[in-house]
Amino acid sequence: MLAGKPLSYKLQFVVIFIIHIALLYWIYWLLQNTGALSTMKVMLHFTGIAIYGALLIRGCAAWAKWHHLNDIKKLHDKQDKENNQK
Repeated sequence: MLAGKPLSYKLQFVVIFIIHIALLYWIYWLLQNTGALSTMKVMLHFTGIAIYGALLIRGCAAWAKWHHLNDIKKLHDKQDKENNQK
């Protein structure tokens, strides 16, 4: 999956993985402790989880788009350089 990819892609994968694990741990913790928390605290936690998840999705998409556009730019620059050498 990541074989042959640049280090930046591998680093991105690790960061995203860790952030997802943190979100899953928060969900697990909340489900384990819901009975001990007030309804308001549970609602605030679920609101926080929803915001965290939305930002995670948006952030990952923006980061992937940046990588994609950067790769396209590098490809065009490489093709322009090859065309100028001919």
